[in-house]
Amino acid sequence: MATSREVAELAGVSVSSVSRAFRDDVYISREVRERILAAAEKLGYTPNLMARSLKSQKSRIIGLVISDIDNPFYSIITRIIESELKRLGYRLLLSYSNENAEQELEDLSLLASSRVDGIIFTPTTSKHASFIRNLKKQNIALVQMYRTGYADIDSVVMDDEMGAYLATKHLLQNGHSDILLLSVESPISPSRANGYRRAMAEADKPVNEEYVLHLPFQTDLKSIIKNKIVQLKPTAVVAGTNTIGMDVIKTCKEMKLSIPGDLSLVMFDDVAWASLLEITTVSQPTENLGLCACRTIMDRIAKQYTTEQMTTVLEPFLIARQSVRNLYASR
Repeated sequence: MATSREVAELAGVSVSSVSRAFRDDVYISREVRERILAAAEKLGYTPNLMARSLKSQKSRIIGLVISDIDNPFYSIITRIIESELKRLGYRLLLSYSNENAEQELEDLSLLASSRVDGIIFTPTTSKHASFIRNLKKQNIALVQMYRTGYADIDSVVMDDEMGAYLATKHLLQNGHSDILLLSVESPISPSRANGYRRAMAEADKPVNEEYVLHLPFQTDLKSIIKNKIVQLKPTAVVAGTNTIGMDVIKTCKEMKLSIPGDLSLVMFDDVAWASLLEITTVSQPTENLGLCACRTIMDRIAKQYTTEQMTTVLEPFLIARQSVRNLYASR
């Protein structure tokens, strides 16, 4: 079996350059990397990753636990994180909790046993505090993303309260006051309802709590949404996720309601299909979220800071399109 020294001799580089080439080190040029890879292919060389990790006490693997495999938002985040980790010479080990606390615990345990250097995850519960403390004792870097389940580990989150405020304010400015908020919330989820209430209060509009709906974690919510539309007859909806937004659109189609003619819609997550359908969205800086999660976990691995925990909060912004009817103009 060929060795890294033989590859180095054939490529005319140092042994350390061979190592850097195989971990996609940013400090090695493309020309040198391609020469090394060509030499490795000719000799049939593959790096011994296990031996490397035993020597350095680092696996250069980061675990990622995503809570919802069906949500395009998380697919985008995963792609960003994987790309950035690869650039930094790390590999990604991916798992899905499917919004199930027991599955999440199993995933975290499996990643820890796989000797990952760190774990980025979206918590589904705050009940695994003792297990999280054990992971920290094992020097596994931890970053919770999008939700805050544990006060003693690093967090990278969105200001979803501000997002709901922006969405509700936009609708109020277009003459709507019967606004239905549809959001999936749990004790550890960001509170969009507070942003909704703040915008209503600023406009001197009373808040009917029947219009603030906390939906369960499930893939098909159309029947629940339909019942609320029939019962409350809102003129507008704020959908707390893109999956809820899609269910609102499907429900309107089934009920033969037009958007925005019969019902206005503002949706969280500016996924690709939102612009195609001209849906007004609360855009969350997904690229910054993924990059910040990577930067935070790299800093924690490198022990760049010694504080107990760091929290990064990213601000959303509104993208106005054609899914909100101006009721003032139609009077």
